[in-house]
Amino acid sequence: MSRRRSRHPDTMPAQVAYALMALSVVTAFPIIIAAIIAWINRSGQNNWLLRAHYTWLINTFWINLLLWIIGSVLTLVLIGWIVLAFNQLWLIYRVAAGWYYLSQDRLP
Repeated sequence: MSRRRSRHPDTMPAQVAYALMALSVVTAFPIIIAAIIAWINRSGQNNWLLRAHYTWLINTFWINLLLWIIGSVLTLVLIGWIVLAFNQLWLIYRVAAGWYYLSQDRLP
């Protein structure tokens, strides 16, 4: 069985960022490191495909943070738990989709 390799050899930072975001489903701190990695690598990236993935990761971080803040505030009226659960499912989707598309050399 042959393993398909990316045509872009510099995908390692994006792979690490996706892995850290996946880990942040269990514990929240790694998502900050993933966002920093994406931010640093996006600024100097000439490859449009990788730049799109770094933008995807950064947008995922900010939307996740916004939903987490809204959900945390709304836990006072109990609907926040639903928002926080939705946020986790949404984060899992974004990480899985982005990581899959990166492995296929496709835009997220």
